[in-house]
Amino acid sequence: MKLAEFGQLIKTLRKTSLDECGNPWTRASLSRAIHLTQDQLGRLERGDRKYLDTQTLNLLTKAFKLTNLEKREFLYAATSLGDERLFENEDPESHLNKLMCEMEKLQVPALLIDAYSDIVAINKAALNLFLVTPELLNYLRQVPAGQNLINLLYSPAFGSKEIFGSFWRRVATVEILLFRRSTLRYRHTDYFDYIYKILTANIQFDIDWYSSQRNADHYDLTYEHFNYNHPRYGPLSYLASETIINSSKGELYMLVYNPTNSVTSSVFRKLVGVNSNEVYNTAAWPDKVIPSNDSNEQTF
Repeated sequence: MKLAEFGQLIKTLRKTSLDECGNPWTRASLSRAIHLTQDQLGRLERGDRKYLDTQTLNLLTKAFKLTNLEKREFLYAATSLGDERLFENEDPESHLNKLMCEMEKLQVPALLIDAYSDIVAINKAALNLFLVTPELLNYLRQVPAGQNLINLLYSPAFGSKEIFGSFWRRVATVEILLFRRSTLRYRHTDYFDYIYKILTANIQFDIDWYSSQRNADHYDLTYEHFNYNHPRYGPLSYLASETIINSSKGELYMLVYNPTNSVTSSVFRKLVGVNSNEVYNTAAWPDKVIPSNDSNEQTF
């Protein structure tokens, strides 16, 4: 990330984070917290400050109440090393096709999301697990942020609360914290702003998003044990594990659901069926498209 972009990120985090009293940071209050003058903070936000010392960076992570995983992303952004300089510049389409082929071999539900939690690909078993019909999948492709995992989790139309029951609250809490982690380096982008506005239109998400900033019980694991009573398949127990796939266009996250008992194993075999575990490409990656009011599209 270039210094100018990192400065924009700091400015965005300042405007969207809360201080110890629960108020949004101002340039004056943040500069006092990180022991800089307002002019120095202003130069940092404009990308004019060439040297980023460790003390200032650590104070910023504390001020913004970043989780350990968010802190890692923040410090990575501060190095000025972009993904294109660290990882092989493979054609994104070829990269994605390879990942989808691997997902098809899996005998369990799995999906692939990007840094914004848009579902880039999903296999047949996962669609069956979450009761997504072909008709619903086509509908979601036409709805703004319809392929976003967080949006689906909170959308009444998708019915995730009915699927997870009382376990929904735990799922929502974990997904928001992982969403905070994966989007950290992209909070200053237009596409994040687009997704964020759609998500915060849901009052419950808006409450939970700000609650996650006040709650010190940060989630820093990349796996979660799901244990709930599915409305169609009965009691299920599985471990959702995350594999991070690095690329020159940013990370992708493969979520694989591994059964932890024989009953769930039997259910998952039925979800796959007798044929291959077909994989469907859903949200665009790596280019992100924002529909405009005049039906034209902005691509980033």
